[in-house]
Amino acid sequence: MEFTEEDESASVFDADREKIGVVTEVRDGTAYVEPEPSLTEELKAKLDWGSHEADEDAYALRADWIDERDDEILLRTRPRE
Repeated sequence: MEFTEEDESASVFDADREKIGVVTEVRDGTAYVEPEPSLTEELKAKLDWGSHEADEDAYALRADWIDERDDEILLRTRPRE
């Protein structure tokens, strides 16, 4: 699974449907998730304002961690083995 710019600003939820972050950047098919972004950062991503570069607090999201992907991203309980 490869991520695209359409995935930027998608909310990311754990298996218990707890929001854990937002995709702030997609680079070379990899999505970067900022955990618990500020409201300002989340709005900037959703409204396509400013830079979409992930900062040092963002983490790469592995495709094998994904259970569902639509307007939101739902992670599985643990990665596939």
